[in-house]
Amino acid sequence: MERPSKKSLDSIISKLGNLHALSSHCCIHKVPKKLRSINSEAYRPSVVSVGPLYYKDESLRAMEEYKLRYLKSFLIRAKNHSLEDYVNVVEGKEELVRECYAEEFILDSDAFVEMVLVDVAFIIELFLRFRCPQLTEENDRIFQGPKFIYEVIDDMKLEENQLPFFITRELYDFAFAPNGHDYPYFLDITCEFFEVAPRALHSEPNHFVDLLRACYLPSSPRPEPVGHYEPPFCFSVTYLHKAGVKIVPAGESSLLDITFHEGVLRIPKIELDDSTESVWRNLEVYEQCHYYEDSYIIDYLVLLDRLINDPKDVEILIENGILTNRLGNKENASNLFTNLVRQIPILDPNFYYSDLCQQLNDYCSSTWHKNKAMLRQKYFNHPWAVLSVISAIVLLILTVIQAITSVISVIH
Repeated sequence: MERPSKKSLDSIISKLGNLHALSSHCCIHKVPKKLRSINSEAYRPSVVSVGPLYYKDESLRAMEEYKLRYLKSFLIRAKNHSLEDYVNVVEGKEELVRECYAEEFILDSDAFVEMVLVDVAFIIELFLRFRCPQLTEENDRIFQGPKFIYEVIDDMKLEENQLPFFITRELYDFAFAPNGHDYPYFLDITCEFFEVAPRALHSEPNHFVDLLRACYLPSSPRPEPVGHYEPPFCFSVTYLHKAGVKIVPAGESSLLDITFHEGVLRIPKIELDDSTESVWRNLEVYEQCHYYEDSYIIDYLVLLDRLINDPKDVEILIENGILTNRLGNKENASNLFTNLVRQIPILDPNFYYSDLCQQLNDYCSSTWHKNKAMLRQKYFNHPWAVLSVISAIVLLILTVIQAITSVISVIH
């Protein structure tokens, strides 16, 4: 057997030697091609880049000058430290920040530190101006019109358009030493910016998408998977309605807290608008890449896909005050839920809503519940129908009384 050439050996040894250790800090991922192919625009920023993955993107260059203006304002506001001090903070965390990205990118140390500092200062200034409008400068393009700020907010909810949360929080803390009074804590102003209720988190979020996911999680933990398992089937909203299930909006609870008790299905209110698909798709991507076996958001969207099959299901949810649809028509809404779970593998044994689906199936299989629902929907679905039934019953009773009276009269 011939020995391999020294050149081949050296090449392989060199490549093996250049392999980097896989980081446990990895949390910012590129969108898989099969998901991007469904709707690529749902994953890319439209006005502002954050982090290295869209750095120097020509379509986003217009915002770079504004980010520098925000950096200038930040340095004036946080004047207890110099620009050199802030550069030193970022330089000290450069390696850890780089380890947070799943994909390698070609960016030398100086350019990387500059990019991080500019983006972090932009985010901090943006959050402060959003919280306190009096801090907004004259002719601030971002806050001049109501639409532009929301485009920026949408861009900051994208998985590929993230910086690690810790670097922004550390620079904010270094600049302002927040105490909850003069300057609020960074997590609090972040939740205000994204209009989510702050929750008691077990650990600091990895980035803004991770924070959004944490704020949407259900209040009850995932049940332990059983040994023998059959994937649950869940009927549509229309079928459940006909089977007698009462569908009502849940109270002030997490978006994912869908419950069923004593014939009542409670679903937290859902709002659909032009940004909904992008938000949910990026949460899906993050869960697939980072929480594959703990995918609460994906399970929630799968359940909605099973509940909402056609425009009639959408109509019932709108009538019951659960769904607000700003997508133009009911067909668009029903198609959204179908498309959201395309190319998404489901871990059925670990499906969060398995028990809920089984409870609904058991309820709908009861003949008593079906017959009761049929009577209510056929004879008691309108006040005039109720009056007609009552009148018929009264008439029947009077007829029986009259008949009994007649028989008694004949006997006597």
